[in-house]
Amino acid sequence: MIAIVGSGPSISHSLIRRIAPRQAVLLNGAIKLMETEIPDPLAIAVEDERFIWRHFDFLKDHVSRETTCLLSLAAIRAICALDKSWLSERRIVLIRNGLAPYQHKRRSLRDFAQECPVFEAGEGAISLDPDRGTIPAGSVATTVTQFALAARPKHILFFGIDVNNSDQPRFYEQASRSFSGIARAEIRILRAFVAIKRYADEQGIELSCCSSVSSLLKVGYPYDPTYDTRDALQ
Repeated sequence: MIAIVGSGPSISHSLIRRIAPRQAVLLNGAIKLMETEIPDPLAIAVEDERFIWRHFDFLKDHVSRETTCLLSLAAIRAICALDKSWLSERRIVLIRNGLAPYQHKRRSLRDFAQECPVFEAGEGAISLDPDRGTIPAGSVATTVTQFALAARPKHILFFGIDVNNSDQPRFYEQASRSFSGIARAEIRILRAFVAIKRYADEQGIELSCCSSVSSLLKVGYPYDPTYDTRDALQ
């Protein structure tokens, strides 16, 4: 099983301590959960360099040398500008943007598909070989799920992937820091998650959404109340 843990407001109502060690991939601000609830994740992931500029202390304070880090080139550049020594002796998995490869012109999905297997469903698409490149969709959650699918687990759980309430503060933010661009990209993100579900269904990989307010429920993801305090404790 792989648990993909975002930092949407619903995470405050999730029983994430039930996730077994070495199963969770923590996205962006969810890294702070290493302080208490998830001290031994499978990996952490940061794609947006703006998160590094705003919250590099999360990485410095909580991410051990033994933790695998999924990082984009933009995130790595930001880390190098702040403290390049932080990258020393760490296991880094590079998040490659398949549509905008390093030192090359942006290219179409069709061009990328000529060198990397791609799965399309409706208007969404995912890479089936994320080591060669991922297909971005406006959220690190869709990027990391491409890596998760490539690992072929039996089950993928989603926590704090809300999408629809980005006007509310992340669990680690004050109300004054609650702005997020996720809402503007909601349609694009959900199209990618539709492709993810279609591919997972074909491959026999079970997907579960562990938030009762997540937009994933609108595109057919089954809700698992096991980890939601508002349902599991009733």
